[in-house]
Amino acid sequence: MKVAIITPHYQQNTSGNAVTVRRIAQYLSSAGISVRLFSLDESTEPGFTGELGRFSPDLIHAFNAVRCGPIAATLAAELRLPLVITITGTDLYSVGENPCRINEPAVLEKAAGIVTFQGAIGERLSELFHSSLDKISVIPQGVELHETLIDKKTGETQFIFFLPAGIRPVKNILFPFRPLAALHSKYPQVRLVIAGPLLDQDYSKTVLAAVTANPFSSWIGEIPHSEMPQLYSSAAVVLNTSLSEGGMANSLVEAMAHKRPVLASAVEGNRSFLEDGVTGLLYSGEADFTEKAERLILDGSLRKKLGEAGLKYVLENCSPEVEALRHIELYERVI
Repeated sequence: MKVAIITPHYQQNTSGNAVTVRRIAQYLSSAGISVRLFSLDESTEPGFTGELGRFSPDLIHAFNAVRCGPIAATLAAELRLPLVITITGTDLYSVGENPCRINEPAVLEKAAGIVTFQGAIGERLSELFHSSLDKISVIPQGVELHETLIDKKTGETQFIFFLPAGIRPVKNILFPFRPLAALHSKYPQVRLVIAGPLLDQDYSKTVLAAVTANPFSSWIGEIPHSEMPQLYSSAAVVLNTSLSEGGMANSLVEAMAHKRPVLASAVEGNRSFLEDGVTGLLYSGEADFTEKAERLILDGSLRKKLGEAGLKYVLENCSPEVEALRHIELYERVI
Protein backbone atom coordinates (compact mmCIF):
# COMPACT_ATOMS: atom_id res chain seq x y z
CA MET A 1 0.00 0.00 0.00
CA LYS A 2 1.17 3.53 -0.86
CA VAL A 3 0.05 6.49 1.26
CA ALA A 4 0.63 10.17 0.46
CA ILE A 5 0.57 12.33 3.60
CA ILE A 6 -0.04 16.08 3.24
CA THR A 7 0.90 18.21 6.27
CA PRO A 8 1.07 21.96 6.96
CA HIS A 9 4.58 21.74 8.41
CA TYR A 10 7.47 19.33 8.13
CA GLN A 11 10.61 21.41 7.73
CA GLN A 12 9.73 23.18 10.98
CA ASN A 13 10.23 19.91 12.81
CA THR A 14 9.27 21.08 16.31
CA SER A 15 5.65 21.85 15.42
CA GLY A 16 3.00 19.48 16.72
CA ASN A 17 1.90 18.43 13.25
CA ALA A 18 5.46 17.69 12.16
CA VAL A 19 6.17 15.59 15.27
CA THR A 20 2.94 13.62 14.80
CA VAL A 21 3.38 13.11 11.07
CA ARG A 22 7.02 12.08 11.40
CA ARG A 23 6.16 9.47 14.04
CA ILE A 24 3.19 8.03 12.14
CA ALA A 25 5.15 7.89 8.88
CA GLN A 26 8.02 6.10 10.63
CA TYR A 27 5.80 3.41 12.14
CA LEU A 28 3.71 3.00 8.99
CA SER A 29 6.95 2.38 7.09
CA SER A 30 8.05 -0.15 9.72
CA ALA A 31 4.74 -1.94 9.15
CA GLY A 32 5.42 -2.22 5.42
CA ILE A 33 3.52 0.81 4.11
CA SER A 34 5.18 2.98 1.47
CA VAL A 35 4.81 6.58 2.68
CA ARG A 36 5.58 9.86 0.90
CA LEU A 37 5.32 13.18 2.75
CA PHE A 38 4.18 16.41 1.10
CA SER A 39 4.46 19.59 3.17
CA LEU A 40 2.94 23.02 2.55
CA ASP A 41 6.16 24.60 3.80
CA GLU A 42 7.89 23.00 0.80
CA SER A 43 5.36 23.23 -2.02
CA THR A 44 1.78 24.12 -3.02
CA GLU A 45 -1.00 22.32 -4.86
CA PRO A 46 0.47 22.75 -8.38
CA GLY A 47 3.81 21.43 -7.13
CA PHE A 48 2.16 18.43 -5.51
CA THR A 49 0.23 17.24 -8.55
CA GLY A 50 3.15 15.95 -10.59
CA GLU A 51 4.93 14.40 -7.61
CA LEU A 52 1.76 12.67 -6.43
CA GLY A 53 1.15 11.29 -9.89
CA ARG A 54 4.64 9.85 -10.07
CA PHE A 55 4.31 8.34 -6.60
CA SER A 56 0.95 6.79 -7.58
CA PRO A 57 -0.51 6.43 -4.05
CA ASP A 58 -3.50 4.33 -3.09
CA LEU A 59 -4.73 6.98 -0.68
CA ILE A 60 -4.20 10.60 0.41
CA HIS A 61 -4.07 11.46 4.12
CA ALA A 62 -4.27 15.13 5.10
CA PHE A 63 -3.30 16.38 8.55
CA ASN A 64 -5.29 19.54 9.37
CA ALA A 65 -8.64 20.03 7.65
CA VAL A 66 -8.36 23.82 7.38
CA ARG A 67 -4.81 24.14 6.05
CA CYS A 68 -4.48 20.92 4.04
CA GLY A 69 -8.07 19.75 3.56
CA PRO A 70 -8.99 21.81 0.47
CA ILE A 71 -5.75 20.98 -1.35
CA ALA A 72 -5.97 17.31 -0.42
CA ALA A 73 -9.63 17.10 -1.46
CA THR A 74 -8.87 18.65 -4.85
CA LEU A 75 -5.94 16.31 -5.46
CA ALA A 76 -7.90 13.27 -4.31
CA ALA A 77 -10.71 14.15 -6.74
CA GLU A 78 -8.30 14.73 -9.63
CA LEU A 79 -6.48 11.44 -9.02
CA ARG A 80 -9.66 9.56 -8.03
CA LEU A 81 -8.22 8.49 -4.70
CA PRO A 82 -9.84 8.05 -1.28
CA LEU A 83 -9.13 10.82 1.21
CA VAL A 84 -8.50 10.55 4.97
CA ILE A 85 -8.33 13.71 7.11
CA THR A 86 -6.93 14.07 10.64
CA ILE A 87 -8.60 16.82 12.69
CA THR A 88 -6.26 19.05 14.71
CA GLY A 89 -6.77 21.76 17.33
CA THR A 90 -6.65 24.64 14.90
CA ASP A 91 -9.38 22.93 12.86
CA LEU A 92 -12.04 22.92 15.57
CA TYR A 93 -10.97 25.91 17.64
CA SER A 94 -9.68 29.40 16.99
CA VAL A 95 -9.02 32.54 19.01
CA GLY A 96 -11.40 35.49 18.61
CA GLU A 97 -13.27 33.91 15.70
CA ASN A 98 -15.99 31.36 15.10
CA PRO A 99 -15.12 28.13 16.92
CA CYS A 100 -14.71 26.10 13.74
CA ARG A 101 -13.35 27.07 10.32
CA ILE A 102 -13.69 23.76 8.47
CA ASN A 103 -15.38 23.94 5.07
CA GLU A 104 -17.73 20.97 5.30
CA PRO A 105 -18.85 20.71 1.65
CA ALA A 106 -15.35 21.21 0.23
CA VAL A 107 -13.50 19.00 2.70
CA LEU A 108 -15.39 16.73 5.12
CA GLU A 109 -17.99 15.58 2.62
CA LYS A 110 -15.16 14.57 0.28
CA ALA A 111 -13.37 12.49 2.94
CA ALA A 112 -13.78 8.73 3.12
CA GLY A 113 -12.41 8.68 6.67
CA ILE A 114 -11.83 11.22 9.44
CA VAL A 115 -9.40 10.74 12.35
CA THR A 116 -9.61 12.41 15.76
CA PHE A 117 -7.21 11.81 18.63
CA GLN A 118 -9.89 11.43 21.30
CA GLY A 119 -13.57 10.47 21.46
CA ALA A 120 -14.62 13.85 22.89
CA ILE A 121 -13.17 15.59 19.85
CA GLY A 122 -14.99 13.18 17.55
CA GLU A 123 -18.24 13.93 19.40
CA ARG A 124 -17.72 17.65 18.99
CA LEU A 125 -17.02 17.22 15.29
CA SER A 126 -20.15 15.10 14.77
CA GLU A 127 -22.26 17.68 16.62
CA LEU A 128 -21.00 20.40 14.29
CA PHE A 129 -21.14 18.30 11.13
CA HIS A 130 -23.75 15.54 11.38
CA SER A 131 -22.79 14.10 7.99
CA SER A 132 -19.34 13.19 9.34
CA LEU A 133 -20.48 10.90 12.17
CA ASP A 134 -20.11 7.60 10.32
CA LYS A 135 -16.67 8.52 8.99
CA ILE A 136 -14.94 9.22 12.31
CA SER A 137 -12.24 6.93 13.72
CA VAL A 138 -10.66 7.70 17.11
CA ILE A 139 -6.92 6.96 17.08
CA PRO A 140 -5.04 8.14 20.19
CA GLN A 141 -1.62 9.68 19.65
CA GLY A 142 1.40 7.46 20.13
CA VAL A 143 4.62 8.35 21.91
CA GLU A 144 8.04 6.75 21.76
CA LEU A 145 9.47 5.53 25.04
CA HIS A 146 13.16 5.38 25.89
CA GLU A 147 13.86 3.65 29.20
CA THR A 148 17.15 5.48 29.62
CA LEU A 149 15.19 8.74 29.77
CA ILE A 150 12.06 8.16 31.83
CA ASP A 151 13.81 7.64 35.18
CA LYS A 152 16.09 10.66 35.26
CA LYS A 153 15.85 12.91 38.32
CA THR A 154 15.10 16.61 38.24
CA GLY A 155 17.61 19.06 39.66
CA GLU A 156 17.40 19.98 43.33
CA THR A 157 18.35 23.68 43.18
CA GLN A 158 15.60 24.92 40.85
CA PHE A 159 11.94 24.04 40.49
CA ILE A 160 11.31 24.33 36.77
CA PHE A 161 7.88 24.81 35.25
CA PHE A 162 8.56 23.85 31.62
CA LEU A 163 6.28 25.21 28.88
CA PRO A 164 7.02 23.72 25.45
CA ALA A 165 4.90 25.43 22.77
CA GLY A 166 5.10 27.47 19.61
CA ILE A 167 4.87 31.17 20.48
CA ARG A 168 1.42 32.15 19.20
CA PRO A 169 -1.76 33.45 20.86
CA VAL A 170 -3.62 30.12 21.02
CA LYS A 171 -0.88 28.71 23.26
CA ASN A 172 -1.51 31.49 25.81
CA ILE A 173 2.18 31.74 26.72
CA LEU A 174 1.67 34.97 28.70
CA PHE A 175 -0.75 33.36 31.15
CA PRO A 176 1.68 31.75 33.65
CA PHE A 177 3.92 34.79 34.16
CA ARG A 178 1.79 36.55 36.80
CA PRO A 179 0.89 33.53 38.98
CA LEU A 180 4.43 32.13 38.78
CA ALA A 181 5.89 35.55 39.65
CA ALA A 182 3.78 35.49 42.81
CA LEU A 183 4.95 31.96 43.61
CA HIS A 184 8.57 32.91 42.88
CA SER A 185 8.35 35.60 45.55
CA LYS A 186 7.44 32.86 48.08
CA TYR A 187 9.62 30.11 46.61
CA PRO A 188 12.76 31.61 45.03
CA GLN A 189 13.64 28.29 43.40
CA VAL A 190 10.68 28.58 41.00
CA ARG A 191 11.60 29.03 37.34
CA LEU A 192 9.61 29.25 34.12
CA VAL A 193 11.35 27.84 31.04
CA ILE A 194 9.70 28.30 27.64
CA ALA A 195 10.82 26.42 24.52
CA GLY A 196 9.36 26.81 21.07
CA PRO A 197 9.56 28.65 17.75
CA LEU A 198 8.42 32.27 17.33
CA LEU A 199 5.35 31.72 15.15
CA ASP A 200 3.50 35.02 15.59
CA GLN A 201 5.66 38.14 15.28
CA ASP A 202 3.61 40.57 17.39
CA TYR A 203 2.75 38.03 20.08
CA SER A 204 6.37 36.87 20.21
CA LYS A 205 7.54 40.41 20.93
CA THR A 206 5.13 40.61 23.85
CA VAL A 207 6.26 37.24 25.23
CA LEU A 208 9.95 38.10 24.93
CA ALA A 209 9.29 41.42 26.68
CA ALA A 210 7.61 39.49 29.52
CA VAL A 211 10.67 37.23 29.76
CA THR A 212 12.94 40.26 30.01
CA ALA A 213 10.73 41.78 32.73
CA ASN A 214 10.65 38.55 34.77
CA PRO A 215 14.16 37.29 35.59
CA PHE A 216 12.80 33.99 36.93
CA SER A 217 11.74 33.14 33.36
CA SER A 218 13.62 32.28 30.18
CA TRP A 219 12.92 31.48 26.55
CA ILE A 220 15.47 28.98 25.24
CA GLY A 221 14.42 29.06 21.61
CA GLU A 222 13.29 26.37 19.23
CA ILE A 223 14.74 23.06 20.39
CA PRO A 224 15.19 20.06 18.06
CA HIS A 225 12.76 17.33 18.97
CA SER A 226 15.64 14.92 19.56
CA GLU A 227 16.86 17.16 22.40
CA MET A 228 13.50 17.53 24.14
CA PRO A 229 13.90 14.46 26.41
CA GLN A 230 16.69 16.22 28.31
CA LEU A 231 14.41 19.20 28.94
CA TYR A 232 11.52 17.03 30.12
CA SER A 233 13.91 15.24 32.44
CA SER A 234 15.14 18.50 33.98
CA ALA A 235 11.61 19.83 34.58
CA ALA A 236 9.68 19.48 37.81
CA VAL A 237 6.32 20.20 36.13
CA VAL A 238 5.34 20.47 32.46
CA LEU A 239 2.73 23.10 31.57
CA ASN A 240 0.13 23.39 28.86
CA THR A 241 -1.64 26.76 28.96
CA SER A 242 -3.43 26.54 25.61
CA LEU A 243 -6.74 28.20 24.87
CA SER A 244 -7.64 25.15 22.78
CA GLU A 245 -6.22 21.74 21.92
CA GLY A 246 -7.36 19.21 19.36
CA GLY A 247 -7.17 16.18 21.63
CA MET A 248 -3.73 15.08 22.76
CA ALA A 249 -0.92 17.64 22.83
CA ASN A 250 2.37 15.93 21.97
CA SER A 251 4.12 17.91 24.71
CA LEU A 252 1.81 16.55 27.41
CA VAL A 253 1.99 12.95 26.25
CA GLU A 254 5.78 13.16 25.98
CA ALA A 255 6.01 14.72 29.46
CA MET A 256 3.91 11.87 30.85
CA ALA A 257 6.22 9.38 29.14
CA HIS A 258 9.06 10.96 31.15
CA LYS A 259 7.09 10.57 34.40
CA ARG A 260 6.67 14.32 34.75
CA PRO A 261 3.52 15.71 36.38
CA VAL A 262 1.55 17.96 34.05
CA LEU A 263 -0.50 21.06 34.85
CA ALA A 264 -2.78 21.90 31.94
CA SER A 265 -5.61 24.25 31.08
CA ALA A 266 -9.00 22.58 31.39
CA VAL A 267 -9.88 23.00 27.72
CA GLU A 268 -11.81 20.27 25.94
CA GLY A 269 -8.80 18.70 24.25
CA ASN A 270 -6.87 18.36 27.51
CA ARG A 271 -9.91 17.14 29.43
CA SER A 272 -10.46 14.46 26.80
CA PHE A 273 -7.53 12.38 28.07
CA LEU A 274 -6.27 13.92 31.34
CA GLU A 275 -8.11 13.02 34.55
CA ASP A 276 -7.71 15.83 37.07
CA GLY A 277 -5.88 14.66 40.15
CA VAL A 278 -5.12 11.25 38.63
CA THR A 279 -3.02 11.53 35.47
CA GLY A 280 -2.37 15.26 35.80
CA LEU A 281 -3.83 18.49 37.14
CA LEU A 282 -6.27 20.64 35.18
CA TYR A 283 -6.83 24.30 36.03
CA SER A 284 -9.54 26.85 35.28
CA GLY A 285 -8.37 30.42 35.76
CA GLU A 286 -5.43 32.07 37.49
CA ALA A 287 -6.40 31.33 41.09
CA ASP A 288 -6.84 27.63 40.35
CA PHE A 289 -3.52 27.54 38.49
CA THR A 290 -1.74 29.21 41.41
CA GLU A 291 -3.25 26.85 43.99
CA LYS A 292 -2.37 23.73 42.01
CA ALA A 293 1.10 24.96 41.06
CA GLU A 294 1.83 25.60 44.74
CA ARG A 295 0.60 22.12 45.64
CA LEU A 296 3.06 20.68 43.14
CA ILE A 297 5.90 22.77 44.56
CA LEU A 298 5.22 21.61 48.12
CA ASP A 299 4.09 18.03 47.64
CA GLY A 300 6.73 15.70 46.25
CA SER A 301 4.49 12.66 46.78
CA LEU A 302 1.81 14.25 44.59
CA ARG A 303 4.35 14.90 41.85
CA LYS A 304 5.49 11.29 42.03
CA LYS A 305 1.94 9.93 42.02
CA LEU A 306 0.93 12.00 38.98
CA GLY A 307 4.14 11.16 37.15
CA GLU A 308 3.69 7.43 37.68
CA ALA A 309 0.01 7.54 36.71
CA GLY A 310 0.85 9.56 33.60
CA LEU A 311 3.44 7.02 32.50
CA LYS A 312 0.99 4.18 33.13
CA TYR A 313 -1.57 5.94 30.93
CA VAL A 314 0.98 6.33 28.14
CA LEU A 315 2.08 2.69 28.34
CA GLU A 316 -1.53 1.51 28.16
CA ASN A 317 -2.90 3.92 25.55
CA CYS A 318 -0.16 5.53 23.47
CA SER A 319 1.73 2.79 21.63
CA PRO A 320 3.06 4.17 18.31
CA GLU A 321 2.88 0.65 16.86
CA VAL A 322 -0.83 0.42 17.70
CA GLU A 323 -1.34 3.96 16.38
CA ALA A 324 0.14 2.89 13.02
CA LEU A 325 -1.88 -0.35 12.88
CA ARG A 326 -5.13 1.55 13.53
CA HIS A 327 -4.30 3.87 10.66
CA ILE A 328 -3.61 0.89 8.40
CA GLU A 329 -6.97 -0.66 9.36
CA LEU A 330 -8.67 2.61 8.44
CA TYR A 331 -6.77 2.84 5.14
CA GLU A 332 -7.80 -0.70 4.23
CA ARG A 333 -11.47 0.11 4.93
CA VAL A 334 -11.59 3.17 2.70
CA ILE A 335 -9.54 1.93 -0.25
